[in-house]
Amino acid sequence: MKIIQVQTQAEAAGSQRVSDMVGEGLRARGHEVRTVFMYRKTDIYDRDPYADFILAEPPKGLPGQARAAIGLAGYLRRSRPDAVITFQHYGNIFGTIGARLAGIRPIVANQSGAPQTNGVRGVLTQIDKLMGVLGLYHTNVVNSAWTKAQFDRYPQAYRKRILRIDHGVAAPLEKFDKMAARAAFGLPPQVWLAVSSGRLAPSKNQIALVGALAHLPEIHLAIAGTGPEWDALIAFAKSRNVADRLHLVGEVPPERIFEFLAAGDAYAFSSATETFGLAAVEAAISGLPVVSSNLGVLQEVLTTEDGEPAALFVEADAQGIAEGLASIIAKPELGVRLAAAGRRLKEQYSPARMCAGYEALLVS
Repeated sequence: MKIIQVQTQAEAAGSQRVSDMVGEGLRARGHEVRTVFMYRKTDIYDRDPYADFILAEPPKGLPGQARAAIGLAGYLRRSRPDAVITFQHYGNIFGTIGARLAGIRPIVANQSGAPQTNGVRGVLTQIDKLMGVLGLYHTNVVNSAWTKAQFDRYPQAYRKRILRIDHGVAAPLEKFDKMAARAAFGLPPQVWLAVSSGRLAPSKNQIALVGALAHLPEIHLAIAGTGPEWDALIAFAKSRNVADRLHLVGEVPPERIFEFLAAGDAYAFSSATETFGLAAVEAAISGLPVVSSNLGVLQEVLTTEDGEPAALFVEADAQGIAEGLASIIAKPELGVRLAAAGRRLKEQYSPARMCAGYEALLVS
């Protein structure tokens, strides 16, 4: 099959990691797969031979968004794929409209967020709800039991198209030396280092991680990612006199994320909202003890199939994160137990299993 995946923005983030794995897995099964981004946000996909861009930079206002939507529709009409897989709110909406105009089916949408009620996200949720009820998506994929439950009050016409396919999460292909990894990212060698990864955005709540440094004067924190909170995190660190122990390493390419994780002694994840938490699962699979915010979805996905937690779940504030990290420092056996459980998630979230689910859906 010829398959096009539609993403909103080109950057290193969780949704993009999923489409990378789906594309790679389906290509390995003999399908032709490309991913089109509505706009280029960073240079992370510039050298990807399977990536295309509608706009070279983020759209400005409604005229820019209209250009991206019209350009996407034209791209799909010219490409004439056998199927379209869409991701994120805008990707789902504009990808589906473009695919419908081009006469493409099936259309598989991915629900990467819980329904929202306020602001722009609330409007997008209502559009998604209408499109799902009308059957414009042939299938709506959700990635966890928690995410699926968020749609329980939706009309049956919407819910009948929901299908759960758990995210795949890549595992490291090699073992990295901790000191070499720290040197590679310019991190201090002889310190106790907590690491984290993800887009620097308010919803990821990295400010709680920085705040935890004030409670733990001996540890350092390294965060991989970029985004609108960069300057705010630096300013907050300076206000708490911890700037010398905060290390923002910038955007890390997917192929180097496990090298970055190898630099850490533990992984901290303070996100305020998630529908899966791929970055935290990735860290657990890499063998790091994880301290995570106690969201219901994170408790689900960071627990092994036999019920053993692969993370220490805490309140997602500075005090809670600090207490979690302090527990791992004080109780080495706790860290060993969490790390062992995390490694066992590898088979639970096999990318091959995820890709087989998509292939079965597309060829049925």
